Amino acid sequence: MNYGKYRFSVKEKLLVGLSGVGLLLLISLLFYRSLWAMAAGAPFLPLWVGICRKQRIRKRNQELTFEFRECMQAVSGALLAGYSLENAWKEAEKDIKLLHGEASHMYRELHDMNGQLAMQQPLEKLLADFGERSGLEDVSRFCQVMQFAKRSGGNFSQIIATTVKRIGDKIEITREIDTVIAQKRLESGIMALIPAAIILYLTFCSPGYLDVLYHNITGVFIMSGCLAVYIFGIWMSVKIVQGVEL
Repeated sequence: MNYGKYRFSVKEKLLVGLSGVGLLLLISLLFYRSLWAMAAGAPFLPLWVGICRKQRIRKRNQELTFEFRECMQAVSGALLAGYSLENAWKEAEKDIKLLHGEASHMYRELHDMNGQLAMQQPLEKLLADFGERSGLEDVSRFCQVMQFAKRSGGNFSQIIATTVKRIGDKIEITREIDTVIAQKRLESGIMALIPAAIILYLTFCSPGYLDVLYHNITGVFIMSGCLAVYIFGIWMSVKIVQGVEL
């Protein structure tokens, strides 16, 4: 599996498609009061699909990082117990299965690796392939170091212990940052809803107040400008939050 790409399941395709159509419908009714605006916005649906795909890739990479740390802890424990490096991966597969189940990313990777190890494939080659597909800096660096240590006879236990500590520290820092900015994330989400809520409020509580902005060229340009500023503001808030998380 290439972790830099994501393929939607049939259920996910349906949910993403419905959410995109629902978003277009909401925008069309709030900003234009016309279903024809949905047709004009249809070309932007692939952009929505791309956003949803990036969110899922980001979430999957976070899961993979956490599971990889658990895997390294299992491998380190097996090495300290006297197992060879190849057998330590088999023990790690059992531990990951108990901790995260057979559907977890790391279990599938370990199961595949151990299957290829049984066919006499070199571990360093398998690690290199996994590091390249993962797209994660910590995983890629670890795999490169392990390849070098495997060829030169390095201290595997020390390498793995260092990797586990580094990834663990990064995960803990990320969790602390998430806790600190949780309130700000909630505030930005509420602020993102306020402009749409104001339009909705005026539409139902003051009928006719906004009629001048609909069904005429001037109104279309004004509402399109407001929509562009609105989307830009949401985009900036998302980027700021993601920048802090990184």
